[in-house]
Amino acid sequence: MVDFEFKEIRVNATGELERYDYKDAGNRGQTRFNRNMVVTVGFWDFVIVNDLYELAMVKSTLNYFMQAYWKRSSKAGSKIELATALFHDDDFNSQALNMIARQKNNIQSLEVSVTDDGRPAGEVYLSAQEVIMLDIAIGKAINLLSPDYKIIKGSL
Repeated sequence: MVDFEFKEIRVNATGELERYDYKDAGNRGQTRFNRNMVVTVGFWDFVIVNDLYELAMVKSTLNYFMQAYWKRSSKAGSKIELATALFHDDDFNSQALNMIARQKNNIQSLEVSVTDDGRPAGEVYLSAQEVIMLDIAIGKAINLLSPDYKIIKGSL
């Protein structure tokens, strides 16, 4: 189980075991377990559940920020060009998760904000260390994702 909460950002991974008892071809009792993992990453009311694309998008944004942070003193300049958004649109409201690199007094930070129907719902500025912490937590949760199992009945 992964349970991480920091500045209104939550990363949870929980598992359920399903037990299957059956008889094999030799009429012997067998038991099999399926592991079902549920990975949830929540930024205020913006929740990602078991969506590998969205989880990978958040993790890659965190990685990009960190790589640009460490290379910011190069000849290319100190500004990090990063602005990423994820959108959830349903019948009731539209949400956006925004991640933007900000610089103030030569200190880089990652602004993470959520908007609900265009209105701000939450905002936090993360330092480089906090971005690394969040990256580790999301990476651990992604690694726990398991594939869907399909039971195929074979013929003997």
